[in-house]
Amino acid sequence: MSSKTSKVGVIGAGNVGADVANALVLLRKCVRVVLFDRTLSKAEGQAWDIEDSIPLLEEMEIIPSNKYEDLADSDVIVVTIGVQPKLGQSRLDTLSDNAEIIRSTMKELDRVAPNSIVLIVSNPVDVLTRIAIASSTRAENLIFGSGTVLDTARLRYQLGKRLNVAKQDVHVYVIGEHGDSEFVVWSSAFIGGIALTEFPIPQGATLEQIHQEYADLTRKRGYNISERKGNTSYGISIAVCQLIDTILRDEKQIFPVSVRADSSYGVGNEVVFGLPCIVSSIGIERQLVLPRNADEQRLLEESATQLNLAYNSLDN
Repeated sequence: MSSKTSKVGVIGAGNVGADVANALVLLRKCVRVVLFDRTLSKAEGQAWDIEDSIPLLEEMEIIPSNKYEDLADSDVIVVTIGVQPKLGQSRLDTLSDNAEIIRSTMKELDRVAPNSIVLIVSNPVDVLTRIAIASSTRAENLIFGSGTVLDTARLRYQLGKRLNVAKQDVHVYVIGEHGDSEFVVWSSAFIGGIALTEFPIPQGATLEQIHQEYADLTRKRGYNISERKGNTSYGISIAVCQLIDTILRDEKQIFPVSVRADSSYGVGNEVVFGLPCIVSSIGIERQLVLPRNADEQRLLEESATQLNLAYNSLDN
C-alpha cells in the first residue's frame, strides 16, 4: 500500500460488493474499507461477517454505512449496485434499470468525494461507465470501468494451461464490450515474447481451433457460471482488487478497462469499452492503441455499434 491511511469505498453490499470488500480485507489491499448500502442492515451484516475474519488476519477496518458522507476522502470508490441479469438475459438487458441508479450515484459522489477515483463494476459496465463519465463533474481520468480485465485474465489462464506455460507468459487481450461482442486480439498475441503464430501448438490441434475454442470459452464463461450458481462474484472481486492495488501503489500496470476510445481506434470519440490503459494513482494515466488486423478492426467497430445503440436507446 502506498499510504497508511488508504481508504476504499464499496457501493453495494450484494454478492459482488460484499466479495470485493472481503477480498480487500483478505488480501489487505488498504487500511480502511467502507461498505455502503442504502439498506444499513445489509451493509452491517456483510461488514460484521467480514470483520470477524480480521482477528485472524492483519489489522484493518471495515465500516458499514448508508451515508454517502462516509465515503469522503476515499482513494477509490467501487460501484457495484444495480439490477443483475436474470437467467437468459445479456448484460445489456439490465441497462434501463441501472442507468438512473448510476446517474444518481455519481451526483452523490461528486458531492462528497469529488477527487476519488471511481471504478464502475455494475453491468452493463461499458455503457454505465459512459453514463458515469457524462454525469460527473470530475476529470475523466478518474472514472473507468472494470472492462475486459476479468475476460482477459480468464483467457490468459486457460490458454496457458492448454499451451503448458505460465499464465504470466501469455500476453493477449480481450477488448471491446464486456459481453457478447467482445473479441480476442489474436494478431497481437505473444507467448513469452514469441508470436502465437510461431509458438508450438499442442499435437492434434490447429491455431484456428484454439482461436475459436478459447474465444468462445472466454465469452461464455460468465454466463456458464451464472447458469449454475446464479451469479459471478469471486473472479471479478479479485480483478477489482488488482486494479485497486495498482492505483494505491501507483504501479502503472496495463489493464483493458472501460474508457472512451481514442480516435486512433477509428470508432469515433464517444463509445466506451475495454481497451488497454496504464492505470496509476491518477486513474487512467494513458490509453494505449493496440495493433489489430482488418478482421479485428471490423469486430471492434461492430462492438462499438452495439454499445452506441444501447446508449442511444436511453433518454439521455
